[in-house]
Formats: sequence, structure tokens, C-alpha cells
Amino acid sequence: MLTRRSFTLSLAAATGTYATAQTAASQGNAHSILMLNADCNDANVINVFAPAILHVEPGDSVTFRATDPSHNTASKRGMIPEGASPWNGGINEEVRVTLTVPGIYGYLCLPHYEQGMVGLIVVGNDLTNLAAVKKVRHPGKARTQFRTLLTELETQSD
Repeated sequence: MLTRRSFTLSLAAATGTYATAQTAASQGNAHSILMLNADCNDANVINVFAPAILHVEPGDSVTFRATDPSHNTASKRGMIPEGASPWNGGINEEVRVTLTVPGIYGYLCLPHYEQGMVGLIVVGNDLTNLAAVKKVRHPGKARTQFRTLLTELETQSD
């Protein structure tokens, strides 16, 4: 027999389950990027993010894991979509960002930027800010590395 109390308890349980499911869905998926002293497949390639290109959906979070010491992560000015929030983590700090604005996000490790320790995150498979991202200037090996990553990104989207 369904009483007012059992109905209220059932409704509360169902609402709690729905709210938990909605919260999990709104938080998106979690992804990781490793900050490494050397590439896992080639020890001669030093100071890398793995993966160098990551595709996520709006609302997903990305955690930059301080796997090896002496690295950080920071978004690159001019290389994130308009309206997106920049980030700048400390050395050896694990940083978690939630990306809600679709587009390309360029990021770097400040101590190893000139050595080419850079990467890209693409949110929502949206390349609308590609032209702006390509216009940003970079020092040293970062210029070559970003060019390589952007070419790979364009090849993937064809």
C-alpha cells in the first residue's frame, strides 16, 4: 500500500538520483594531459605534453598532471577562444580546467616554452578561431612545434 510517507520517500530518492545524474552529466568527462621530461615513445624528444593534441567536448575538464618535475601549464594569450577563461599554473602544480567555450586552446610550459613544450586542446571540434591562433608569434622551437600541431589538426579535420 502506498502511503504519503512512502510516496514522499520514493519521490525524494528518485529526485536525488536524477539530480546526481544531472550533476554528473553537466560536469562532462574528465581528461588528463601529462607534463613529461621526455616523450614516452622517444626519450630523445624532451619536455613534452602527452597527448600534444586533445579533443574534448564543451563542459569537459582537463587535468594537467605534474608527472615529472619542473613543468607548469598556462594558456597562451591569443590562442584561446573569445570569452574563454585563461589559466596559469605554478611549477610542479597539478591544474584542472573546465573548458566550456568551443574552439582551439593553445597552451605551454613557461620554463620550456622556447624549447617547444606546447600543446593544443580542441573543444567541440570547433576550429573557428584557427586563423587567430595561427597569427600568434612564438619563440624558438615553440614556433615549429605549434606549426606542426596545427598542421596535424587541420589534417585530422579534413
